[in-house]
Amino acid sequence: MPEKTGPAVDRSIYPMPMFINFVVSDLAAAEALYTEAGFVTLATIPGPGSVPSLVHLRREKYQDILMTQGVPARGTTSASFAAGDVDLAGVADGLRSAGADVAGPTDTLWFTTDVSFCDADGNTVILTAPRVADQAQARAWASDQISGDFEIPEGFSFDSTSR
Repeated sequence: MPEKTGPAVDRSIYPMPMFINFVVSDLAAAEALYTEAGFVTLATIPGPGSVPSLVHLRREKYQDILMTQGVPARGTTSASFAAGDVDLAGVADGLRSAGADVAGPTDTLWFTTDVSFCDADGNTVILTAPRVADQAQARAWASDQISGDFEIPEGFSFDSTSR
């Protein structure tokens, strides 16, 4: 897998505002696969007989997966994570080599590039990154196309001329 060029993994323990739970049939195999996507093992919690009962993975701050071993319900769990500054094509190649079902990199209509992969138990993860070269076009598109009940932070504008 290519060397990650984004921020270092925050290994501190903090109250997680959001995390995903994946039930997997083989903790060691799932842990190895998620390593290919840039996750690190933050902690392993032993269960009866000192056999791991939970593995805590992290990619970047607030990008946490807790995995427990059990009987998964295939295709019921998915999560999307900001990819950061990584080579998504390289990540996709590494995941394919590790046996994952991978889609992408794929450019989306909303100006991101995504790589989606499924582990052996049908859990799906999407790594998504803004297409930096298209940001001026993305801002113009957003100002014309996105509507809703949201507030735009002070100093932020969809208009590329005000940046």
